[in-house]
Amino acid sequence: MKRSRILFGLLVTLALALSVTMAVPVHAADVGLTKGVTPPGADVYNLTDTIHYTMMIINLSSTENIVVELVWDVLPDDRTEYLHTGPPYTLTPGQNRTYTYDWVATRTGNVTNTFHAHGYQISNFDDDFDEWVEKSSVVIGREVGGTASLVNKLWLVAPWAVLFGCAGIAALVVLRKRRQA
Repeated sequence: MKRSRILFGLLVTLALALSVTMAVPVHAADVGLTKGVTPPGADVYNLTDTIHYTMMIINLSSTENIVVELVWDVLPDDRTEYLHTGPPYTLTPGQNRTYTYDWVATRTGNVTNTFHAHGYQISNFDDDFDEWVEKSSVVIGREVGGTASLVNKLWLVAPWAVLFGCAGIAALVVLRKRRQA
């Protein structure tokens, strides 16, 4: 009975030791992504304005290189723009790569642009990464007169044209009467 308890204790200890040593820590790749607009701070745009996006991939590791295989941008109109499809490139520790993309605002409201990067960190485990970051902006309709139709513009100009026309006719009448006098 004493032997079975000792054997049972040894088996439990061995099982725990194996489970602890088998649990290998997961090393996430040290990759950072940033996304902004140029000029910085601009977050409200008019319809048909061009939004200048600036995106960056940064190797945050101090010791290991990363390999970037694929970079893409999901635009606010749900189109995907592939910014890098190959061949893969390497970023050394602390190194970064910048991408830019211009999008013409085709819809109003809150618009979101999502920047993606895929690759792996060169290490003992070649840790894959799939990172993404979003940038939101607001697109509003143009003010009155900005994209007004020709008829709307005529309604704005017509009263002034009539006023200046009447003033011109009155000036001509006054000049004619002076000449006759």
